[in-house]
Amino acid sequence: MAWRLYTLGLPPLEPREGFPQGAEPEGFFPLEAPWQARAAPPVPWPEPLYFLDGRERAEALVAQGRRLALLGCVAAGAVVFSGGRMRLLSPVVRRVGVGLEEALRVGELLYEPAPPAGEGLEGLQEGLGQARAALEEEVARGLAEGLLVVDGPVRFTRPGPVLGYIKTHWARYLPQAEEALLLALGPGERTPAFRVRRRGLELASWYLRLPLPPEGVRPPQAGLLRVETPLSGDFPALADLSLALFPALASHPVKDPRAPQNLLPVGGLERELSRRMGSPEVVGRILARHLGGG
Repeated sequence: MAWRLYTLGLPPLEPREGFPQGAEPEGFFPLEAPWQARAAPPVPWPEPLYFLDGRERAEALVAQGRRLALLGCVAAGAVVFSGGRMRLLSPVVRRVGVGLEEALRVGELLYEPAPPAGEGLEGLQEGLGQARAALEEEVARGLAEGLLVVDGPVRFTRPGPVLGYIKTHWARYLPQAEEALLLALGPGERTPAFRVRRRGLELASWYLRLPLPPEGVRPPQAGLLRVETPLSGDFPALADLSLALFPALASHPVKDPRAPQNLLPVGGLERELSRRMGSPEVVGRILARHLGGG
C-alpha cells in the first residue's frame, strides 16, 4: 500500500514564555557563594570558538492505511570565530521520515527512516526533534577542539568545553528566595552557579542578563539567559567568560524580534540553514504532486 498525503506541515509546539512556574525545585545545590549578583572583567574570546545550531521543519503527515509518518527536514551547522573573524562552516541538511520503515523517495526528495519517540502525533514530532539533536551532535563531533556554544541545553559531552544557552524559561531551577536575584540582575551580571542534573549529565548552570536597548517596554525576563556546562569542566572560568561573550553578541530588536537573546552569529546561521532546507512552498508542491494531495 502506497503512502498518501494526509496534510502538509504541522503546527509547531508552542514555546512557553515567562518566568518558571510550579513547585519549588528539589535538591537545589549552589556551587558558588555568596548568593549575589556577580560581574567579571572582560577577557579575550578563546579561539577557535564555535557556535552550533540546528533547525527542524515538519513538511507533511502521510498515511498508509492506519499508519502515520511525519516527513520532515533537519539541518545543523556551525559558525567558527578564528583569526579575529566569524566564518560559516558547511551545514548538513537531511530529510527524514519519522515512522517510516524504509526510505521514501518523493520526486527529487528522499526521506530516510527515523524512529518516533512515543505514541501518536506527539511521538512523531518528538522523533523529528531527536533527529535534529542527533544531527547537531554529529556536526559537533566533527569540530576541532575549542569552546563550543550550543543554542539550547547541553545534551552531549565532547573533548573540549561546551556552553549551552537557553532563551526561554519554563522549568524552575531556583527556590523562591534565590529566584528573586533574577529580577535584580543588571546587564552583564550573572547569578552564582548551581548544579543541574539531567538524563545522566551533571551540569553547572547560571543565569545572566544581556544588555537591553533603552527604548521600549519589556517584561522582567527580557534579556535573561540560562547557561550551562558540564560540571566536570572549569565552570567558574566559563561562567565569567560568558559575561564577556554573550552580551557582546546580543542582537537588537530592529533586526531580530527575538532580541537580545538570539545571538548574532546564531541568527545568521539560522537564516542560512533555512535557505539550505529549501522553500517550504516548493517542497509542498512536490509532496502534493507525488503523494496525491493536490
